Amino acid sequence: MRKRILSVLAFAVVTTLGLALAGHVWMASGDADRLRFVGVADDAMARITARLQMHLSLLHATQAFLAVEGQQVGREKFSRFLDKVDLAKRFDGIQGVGFALTVPTKDDMAARGSLQANYGEIGDIWPATEQALRTPIVLLEPQDERNRAALGYDMFSDAVRREAMQRAANTGEASASGPVSLVQEIDENPQVGFLIYLPFFSDAAQAAGIVGETEGFVYAPFRLGDLFSAALLQSPRLPVLVEAFDGEMAPGSRIFTSRVDAAAGPDNEFVVVRNMEVAGRNWIFRMTPTADFQRVGSTLPAVVLALAGLLLAVLLALLTWAQARRSEAVAALHAESQRNLAQKDLMLSEMNHRIKNSIARVLAIARQTARGAEGLDGFMESYAARLGAMASAQEMLTRSQWKRAKIGDLLAGELRQVFGDRLDACDISGPDIEVSERKAQALGLTFHELATNALKHGGLATMNGSLSVRWALGGGDVTIDWCEFGLAEPPSLAPRSGFGTRLININVSGELGGTITRRPGANRLGIRITFPWPGEALHKVEMTG
Repeated sequence: MRKRILSVLAFAVVTTLGLALAGHVWMASGDADRLRFVGVADDAMARITARLQMHLSLLHATQAFLAVEGQQVGREKFSRFLDKVDLAKRFDGIQGVGFALTVPTKDDMAARGSLQANYGEIGDIWPATEQALRTPIVLLEPQDERNRAALGYDMFSDAVRREAMQRAANTGEASASGPVSLVQEIDENPQVGFLIYLPFFSDAAQAAGIVGETEGFVYAPFRLGDLFSAALLQSPRLPVLVEAFDGEMAPGSRIFTSRVDAAAGPDNEFVVVRNMEVAGRNWIFRMTPTADFQRVGSTLPAVVLALAGLLLAVLLALLTWAQARRSEAVAALHAESQRNLAQKDLMLSEMNHRIKNSIARVLAIARQTARGAEGLDGFMESYAARLGAMASAQEMLTRSQWKRAKIGDLLAGELRQVFGDRLDACDISGPDIEVSERKAQALGLTFHELATNALKHGGLATMNGSLSVRWALGGGDVTIDWCEFGLAEPPSLAPRSGFGTRLININVSGELGGTITRRPGANRLGIRITFPWPGEALHKVEMTG
């Protein structure tokens, strides 16, 4: 579980870092394109600003020309002046340049005379007005069908134009009107227009006043579509869509939308908004890229970086997993080594204990044999037979290699090994029960220790003692009752604390998973061993010495 958590954590951390770095690269790429488009938008604004400044310069030049020649200058000189400045080629986007004469509404004969002198019989001044002043157009060049339609038009009669003229007279500066429909719009494709006015005073030193104090206004009408097209469509063509608004950025205030061949780009996340002051009015521009805007930034580096980060995360997770498994293997190997060392120590102790027990048994057999021997020859014969039986039993146990074995065979072999020809003092009986290798080893060692203790200190330590062993299977548990009779001394209530006793307890509780109960009595000792058994009894076997 721990190695899985570490691997997942490593994968998550590296993946997060890789994706964050890839996102940063992607955003940096997008920022580069965004900054490049800001430059394009600023270029578009610079073109529009330059175009308007050029037209304002033309109005100031015209104002200066009229100041020198007088406002009564004829059409011929006025037209020749505009021809010299090359109005058609150098000032593309302007509809024309004209002069509107300021006259009282009740006395407009001067305006009528100027119109007739310059353009012949063209009709009356129009439209009718309730204003005290009039500013009819008396000069407008170049003459074409559109501009001829505007001659005699009283611009002061229109509220939008009137506001711009009043502002120009008050400030003495150029003043732009709000969006209007020019009187020149006589064809099927009208455009929104606006006008720029410069006040013309008879006293050159007078810089500002009221409309009634002006001699008139030098002005220029503009068709917004022509003006912006002249600015934006010059070479090189900019990949930008432009929307222009007068005063506020709202649909009703839109005065222009780009008419370009290129369609809008697939996304317009690059939006640049700029404000421009145009002769006293605020224009707002909203610019977005067209499909021709080429993105320099590429998503490929970000994708490659993200994939590399993901691959690195996978590799690191695998390495973490492998390292964790290696650590677990080292820990397991260390634990196994410790267990093997413990088993080795136990085996050495058991070997030492068995050697001592074997020597004790040999001595006991020698003593018992000597008591009943009639002579040296008889002693040697009986003694050799008992040692041979002991060796045969040991060989049988060694040859079996402690595979699955029957409880009766294990018990009989150990008793035969320990007691030799004194098996007549032993009464064993129980069903034929097989146990696993692990339980066989534990039971063999337990029977050996119990038999050795019985021979050295228990019921078989005297010639009058006896042993009874019964085992049975019930309720999924095996119960072994070991009873020694004819003890020379009453058994102690506390079990012995020697190695043999500890070995018995370890085998019963640890290897067999069972319990051992000692029940001492008068000249007798009862021991009950109980442990679980996952098998079936075959048949009952009795052995009586």
